[in-house]
Amino acid sequence: MAPCPLSVVIPAYNEERRLPALLNALARDLDPILAQVGMRLLEVVVVDDGSSDRTAATVGFFEGLADRLTLIRLPANRGKGAAVRAGMLAARGERALMTDADMSTPLEDIVSLAAALDSGYDVAIGSRALPQSQVLVHQPLVRELLGKGFNVLLRVAARIPWRDTQCGFKLFRVETTRMLFESQEIEGFAFDAEICVRARRRGLRVMEVPVRWSNDPETHVRLWPSLRMALDIPRIAALARGRGVDVPDPGVVPVGLACDNETVRA
Repeated sequence: MAPCPLSVVIPAYNEERRLPALLNALARDLDPILAQVGMRLLEVVVVDDGSSDRTAATVGFFEGLADRLTLIRLPANRGKGAAVRAGMLAARGERALMTDADMSTPLEDIVSLAAALDSGYDVAIGSRALPQSQVLVHQPLVRELLGKGFNVLLRVAARIPWRDTQCGFKLFRVETTRMLFESQEIEGFAFDAEICVRARRRGLRVMEVPVRWSNDPETHVRLWPSLRMALDIPRIAALARGRGVDVPDPGVVPVGLACDNETVRA
């Protein structure tokens, strides 16, 4: 049986400093890791979310992934959710890994997420909140409390079981989950929770998987985005309580065909 092709989607906003380390790690380490779980790296898709620095140039000049590296440039900064949606709609693999540029979760932890999909799940979400999870470097206390508070409010309001929807390390079965991103509405940091709720509404199986995680002090998640996430909770809760089948937003165009985005083979 041929190895399952994998797309890696990286949302990037002003990431010229952190991207080189991740791209080098993907080029150097990912192929042998994927060989353990019957996958192969098809492509890396970096979505530049309207950066004002040299994020796009960093991707364009990188040679380690040859023809497996693609850059998508959004014309303006719209939010992490918008960047992930663009990358997922462009992904050509049978599975797609979403990972943050800061490598807070090591690439090796894809092995655990792949095992979840192998057992029949459609989505495997990395979690910092399970007993087996390892938080090696904690966030500052205020940010950690805000994050935990968001998850508690979300679980109560939306009546969902997952303890941590916001970890930036998730693996998707593209065939069954592409429609989730076609319907996605939230473009900010709370998009993860929306995707999980939409998956549950459609009867897809979502598994929370413990991962190792280390806080990066250069994170782009600041106080206002955290508060904006809280404001998105009523929308997510209403979606969770809704009935019927989600209908893809007709305004969402697969990014390879969208006239206002730029797709470049690096």
